[in-house]
Amino acid sequence: MRARLSRILLTVLGAGMLGVALGGCPWLQPAPPPPGGDGGGGGGTVLTPDDTFPKSIHGARPGKATFYMAEDGFYTITGVPISQLGCGKCHAAKYPDGTSVDKATYTPGCRDCHADPSKPGATAVTDSVCLGCHGRQNAEQRLFNDVHKALGLRCVNCHPQSEMHGDGNEYKSFLDPGEPDVRCEDCHKTGGVARAPEANAYHTVHGSKLDCSACHVKSVSSCYSCHFETEVVQDVKRFFGQGPRTGFKLLLNYNGKVRTGTFQTLTYQGKTFLTVAPFFGHSITKADIECSDCHLFAGQGNPKLVELRDTGKITVTSWDPTKSGTARLVGPTGVIPVPENWKTALEFAFLTYNADPSTPVNATGDLPYWDLLKTTTDGGHMPYGSPLTTQQINKMLYTIE
Repeated sequence: MRARLSRILLTVLGAGMLGVALGGCPWLQPAPPPPGGDGGGGGGTVLTPDDTFPKSIHGARPGKATFYMAEDGFYTITGVPISQLGCGKCHAAKYPDGTSVDKATYTPGCRDCHADPSKPGATAVTDSVCLGCHGRQNAEQRLFNDVHKALGLRCVNCHPQSEMHGDGNEYKSFLDPGEPDVRCEDCHKTGGVARAPEANAYHTVHGSKLDCSACHVKSVSSCYSCHFETEVVQDVKRFFGQGPRTGFKLLLNYNGKVRTGTFQTLTYQGKTFLTVAPFFGHSITKADIECSDCHLFAGQGNPKLVELRDTGKITVTSWDPTKSGTARLVGPTGVIPVPENWKTALEFAFLTYNADPSTPVNATGDLPYWDLLKTTTDGGHMPYGSPLTTQQINKMLYTIE
């Protein structure tokens, strides 16, 4: 099937290289100088991390408040200001030097990453330091295969100093335009330090429309059905199974291309909320990709797309009370296109925890108390990115005989 499609596309379009025109690989080149002007010191002044870090995403921690307190954010459901929650001061259990973090006095700073802040270059920032805070990415290390991990690359190989320290400007989220970020094409390009995309029909057709992640990210992840009552009472996370759901990826538009996304489901006092956002899963693959993951061939292929075509809905998750434990939650699986009417078209089994929220979180012990709340959404938002258009969905539905 893939060979046949290649012949068709090559005949019509001809083989071509995916065009890229970005800078060099960030982990082999020094970080670009921070900007001058009003937000960056003025007059071309070179800023130091002491200048930029307090405004950076790592230093200011604005992301959670941006999502939670948005005009259509989860706050509209809970009525609990984020200032009353501990979300803004999330931290690892220990500093890199082994000292325990005092939750009551903690503020983000150089000690979060550097064992000796007075000599930040003396000791390498290891993956364990990064993953001590980034729990979802830590889980990905255990759950996913990834071509970059297999080659021995570390977090800092792709996420350079400029991304950690900021550029002197303030951003509401790492998804904001202009926020220091990296792209696959920074390294994967003609003359780059990593292999450029192959000249094949797939890159010719999709290169200008799809982000690399749309095909090469095998799976994203999400913790499921966060129980907000526990967050309010204990300032800890309680969610179904206490482990991420994997084996799926959403497709949506972001920065002018189709790319992967994920979701977050939450409940509070009988009400439900859904967040959808762009998301990159560290599950990069080269070979384990089929056109039918997304498209239809002879009327068959992506089952989520077929369901959308036939019913106008996509069952992302469902609840099976005949099963036990975490198996009661079915899904999510496969490639899930996000349509324009996503708030009603994407159907989720929203769960609730029917026990005292002050009880200690216990992954196994909590399971009997989880049950289906409802399948309708009381609120939802997509602060970054946008759904696939009807035209894009129709292109996915186009059947090659």
